[in-house]
Amino acid sequence: MHDRFKYILLLSSLPLHPKSFITAKQTPVSRIQLDKRLALLSEDDATELGRIESILRWGKSADETDQSSVKANTQLLALIKHPLLQHIVGWRLELRTILSALRKRQAGINPTTADVFYGFGKWPELIKKNWHEKDFGMSHLIPWLPEANKLFEAGDSMELEKFMLNLVWQYYARLGNDHYFDFVAVAIYVLRWDLISRWSSYDRDEAKLRFDELVDAGLIDF
Repeated sequence: MHDRFKYILLLSSLPLHPKSFITAKQTPVSRIQLDKRLALLSEDDATELGRIESILRWGKSADETDQSSVKANTQLLALIKHPLLQHIVGWRLELRTILSALRKRQAGINPTTADVFYGFGKWPELIKKNWHEKDFGMSHLIPWLPEANKLFEAGDSMELEKFMLNLVWQYYARLGNDHYFDFVAVAIYVLRWDLISRWSSYDRDEAKLRFDELVDAGLIDF
């Protein structure tokens, strides 16, 4: 069967995502059932999706430096073949870089004197240059940053999680508008499924504890 027809079959068999992940009590399909449908992917696309999920699930291990983590994931990012999916993953890593900077600053780390700040994409140098400005001098480029910083400083882990996940949810929705029955549509479906999975299993008390523990945890993701 041609890949296009397989992907039409795959996506047609999946229930639609809700308009908003916030009201979702569970994922629209279990991971087991989702994986059964993903078996229709070509070998190359299955490898590509696995690589994407691996990067976005990634968390820095205790004996790993930010520098080595950035290097390893930059290399993995370069292996993603589809330009739009590479862009999506790169954007998520840049978002993670900004959250990491907020955490490190909250922990009292000054990258100009105590530690070197490593991150992905175009923001690290600007962040270091404007370390003591609340928005790192970037709110005109990143409109959501002041609100994220406000929630971070308040220690409101639940609202921060909801705010950031909604930001990503809407971003995926916009980029997926032109893709219906191709591999990009499959990948975006899986990435949005992951957001619902995270939110529907969210535990406020556990998240608050984790928030406190991760304040200076480098590039580990929320």
